[in-house]
Amino acid sequence: MSTITQAASVLLARAPGSPEVYLVARSPALRFMGGMVAFPGGKVHEDDEPLARPTAGLTARHVGAARELFEETGVLLARGPDGRHPAAGPELERLRRLLLESQVSFADLLEGGGWRLDAGDLAPAGHLVTPPFAPLRFDTAFFTATLPEGQEASVLPGELVEGRWASAEEALAEWRQGRLLLTPPTVSILEAIRGRPVAELPARLRPLLEDLDRGRMPAIWFHPGVLMVPLDCRGLAPTTHTNSFLVGTGPAYLLDPGPADPGEQAKLFEVLDEHRLDAVVLSHHHPDHVGAAAQTAERYRVPVLAHRLTAERLAGQVRVDRFLEDGEWLDLGEAPHGRGRWAMQALLTPGHAAGHLAFYQPDYQLLFAGDMVSTLSSMIITPKDGDLAQYIESLRRLKSYPARLLLPAHGGATTKASAVLDEALAHRELRERQLLEALAGGPRSLEELAVELYRGFPESVLKLARLQIHAGLIKLQREGRVAAAGDRWQRR
Repeated sequence: MSTITQAASVLLARAPGSPEVYLVARSPALRFMGGMVAFPGGKVHEDDEPLARPTAGLTARHVGAARELFEETGVLLARGPDGRHPAAGPELERLRRLLLESQVSFADLLEGGGWRLDAGDLAPAGHLVTPPFAPLRFDTAFFTATLPEGQEASVLPGELVEGRWASAEEALAEWRQGRLLLTPPTVSILEAIRGRPVAELPARLRPLLEDLDRGRMPAIWFHPGVLMVPLDCRGLAPTTHTNSFLVGTGPAYLLDPGPADPGEQAKLFEVLDEHRLDAVVLSHHHPDHVGAAAQTAERYRVPVLAHRLTAERLAGQVRVDRFLEDGEWLDLGEAPHGRGRWAMQALLTPGHAAGHLAFYQPDYQLLFAGDMVSTLSSMIITPKDGDLAQYIESLRRLKSYPARLLLPAHGGATTKASAVLDEALAHRELRERQLLEALAGGPRSLEELAVELYRGFPESVLKLARLQIHAGLIKLQREGRVAAAGDRWQRR
């Protein structure tokens, strides 16, 4: 189970009663939500705790929020002996840079300026916890605040690349147009304050938080018309969840309803009951992608679509009503950007499974990768279901599609589509090179190769390693680079 890190984020209003909030664009290089737009904020540090004053309502979350806001925007929510906030100027900017460079602590900075934090400057609005599907999970407390008179907000290049003021309506309109990538919590919060002052967030967010406390699945909108529903499907470690995606504005398609567990299916149905559904679409036949396919199709009286090779593997388990061919387009209805209709194209990408389909949406440059790649780990290629040579060619094919956002079946969405695909290709090249180097020392059995190449790993990993190595040996054998002699393999 992933560790949950305490974090804090601030919705900074431009003025009292203003609907404009300060948004920051995260660097594409960042591992977590890189390239996306959110509110200023970050992790709560150990050093924040000593500055807390519980009797005055000032918690470590308040301190972390104030520190992160100053680091990321230059706005200091602290007060001097006269009760006023400091004014912007070279000295405040100098202190900000010293803090960012770890040359001064936040506590020393406040003490040197004669400033103190006031809990009244940060109004708690509630907190959101990253769902269990993510490798990095945060329990983020959200606060509202107002830009102090005489101060300005700005971003220094680094972890952030841009900052700007915008109302919820403006930001969401740009998101629908495809000009802005928002983190899912940012979408939900902006929806809550649409048309209202930022300061109303605590009251307007309360119904959503109450629903989540009752166990309701959070709405995870990585993109307009694309709702991600991560569900526990008991996959191979480190994977636990499979991402289903409800895509379209009418027609709408559900990609890979994976859970066989009735409790997880109930979570899926609670989401689907509030949305239109026209068909179930399967990327491939593996159990963690089809566990709820038949039940979903029956409950909503919709057809199941898949490649014919997937249909053959699912015969007697899931009835596939229509075959999807390579290059076929699925109409998604009126596009969120308002400039006509949008559609996604089925791409036959064999290798992980013979009938595997990925999907590409060109208007917004969305790549639904299925099990071609994961943002959690490398993918398993087994001789029974897969073909390593085909898998590599399919990865190369996907690289030819410009993708602004990659949405895999396992792990979070990422703006680093090309990098993720490159890493998958590089991983396969490395493993092949290691395999050939091991065989340079003489013939080896599959077991010997697994122990040698995965030395120190537990048996659970070695079991999968044997399958991976066998798939690699079959590829090299077809290429005439290795040969089998009984139960041993050797270079040619």
